Amino acid sequence: MNKDEGKSQPTRKEWCVSMTEDGISGTDRLKNQTIEALEEAARKLRSSDISVNRENVENILHGVQEQMDVYKEQIGAKYHEMEEQYHQQVEPVENIICDHPIPAVMVALGIGFLFGMLVSRRD
Repeated sequence: MNKDEGKSQPTRKEWCVSMTEDGISGTDRLKNQTIEALEEAARKLRSSDISVNRENVENILHGVQEQMDVYKEQIGAKYHEMEEQYHQQVEPVENIICDHPIPAVMVALGIGFLFGMLVSRRD
């Protein structure tokens, strides 16, 4: 028995919601880590005597810069992962539109017409 047989495939809406929530929670997590690193650096800077410990201050700032670079890389990797998954979902739709352009245009016109009718009915 295949391990995926018991699981149903998520709908596009469920997939989009899941991707959005994952992206938001990942971004929030990275944002919180960044804030914590900056707060820690600020605490260290406040507790040190800047005129006496210039080297110490430079080390703290260098550490913060390294941490920010790590967070930037993590955010970039997450962005590329989400972009790749998005393209995997969109490509089949693009192929259907390219394979059947006239029905695709007719559907788009129909949706546009219905939307126009709904918007113009504001009496």
